[in-house]
Amino acid sequence: MALSIKESIQTGFSDFWARKVRSLVTVVGIVLGTMSIIVVLSLVKSINQQTIAWMMERGGLSKITVRKDWSYESQTTVKDYFTWRELEFIHSLIPEVEYFNPQNRTRLNITYADKDFRSTVYGVVPDFAAIEEWTADQGRFISNYDVVQANDVIVIGTRVKQELFGNKNAIGQYVTAQGRRLQVIGIMEYRYMKGNNAFRENALEYMNRQSFIPITTMIYKGTGEDRFDYFTLKASNPQKAVQIARKLEAIILNMRQGEPVFRIESAQERADEIQGDTETFRMIFFLISMISLLVGGIVIMNIMMATIQERTREIGIRITVGARRRDIFTQFLVQTVLVTSLGGVLGVVLGVSILDIVGGYLGMELTAGLDMVLIAIGVSAGVGLIFGISPAIKASKLDPVEALRYE
Repeated sequence: MALSIKESIQTGFSDFWARKVRSLVTVVGIVLGTMSIIVVLSLVKSINQQTIAWMMERGGLSKITVRKDWSYESQTTVKDYFTWRELEFIHSLIPEVEYFNPQNRTRLNITYADKDFRSTVYGVVPDFAAIEEWTADQGRFISNYDVVQANDVIVIGTRVKQELFGNKNAIGQYVTAQGRRLQVIGIMEYRYMKGNNAFRENALEYMNRQSFIPITTMIYKGTGEDRFDYFTLKASNPQKAVQIARKLEAIILNMRQGEPVFRIESAQERADEIQGDTETFRMIFFLISMISLLVGGIVIMNIMMATIQERTREIGIRITVGARRRDIFTQFLVQTVLVTSLGGVLGVVLGVSILDIVGGYLGMELTAGLDMVLIAIGVSAGVGLIFGISPAIKASKLDPVEALRYE
């Protein structure tokens, strides 16, 4: 009596419902492993998306950053900063760059009337707005004329405006910073990006607390220091940014006697590194989740062995009335795969249902894609296939005479 795949599945379901408690205990490991896969893959995906979104909010993948490498200890007296003239020289050597923005910053108390707010004040050039993709929402940003004339003007962030002026119009008003009166010519766009437990509610709130003045005003009328350890650039596209970063690295190494006192990094390279790290973490966490599935597979194999022993006489009868050995093999293998697949489905349902809880605790949005669901169910079915072969072979090789004598 040959059994079709459909009949084997029906028999498997019948056996599953006939032994509900044993079946549920059998699939616990599969459920936990599958649930872990869904949660872990969703978590890794979310972290990767948030990191890339952060980079896009900070100027995109065409941005290049040059900063002092604080971990490098120079053995000589080579300068670990640039002068304004040096930066102009560097700019002249890379005409293919779209935007170039030297930056100098300091922390200052900005006062208006009887109100006071401590802000991070940046000395910038007009290219800053293009590089960061962030400009004034009211009024205007720093202009080339402001830089050439070293004008006493300032553009403030929305938090600075709120703390100093409240609902009052700030454009055209004068504030005082480090004893110098600066005219407010603009208010920056409000920046917002949903944060998590590692940040405030707004991960970009620190930007709303910043202020900007012409770089020349900063150098000659502010801190009085003609030294820069940080500047940014922007290429026309991410691929060019990588090439410019390498060219810039060679120029700066040559200027600093071959000593890597500065780090040059393109956003595209950083994104590629993050993608590589993400894949590594994905694989590590996936393998950890597989441990639970393997344990569940071993449990299933042992339980199926016990089931075969209980059903030895039944198997002998089936073989006697015409069932082929491959039918017996298929029946038990299908039953094992069915059990693990059901466990996989249940694990997916539980995994998806707790994503909001896990995401709420971590302060991020977790979502499960169709690819994750297919991977989880596919792996759970694969575990059943691998660990179901041995019991199925044992069942198919039973001697019908000995099986019929079995009590």
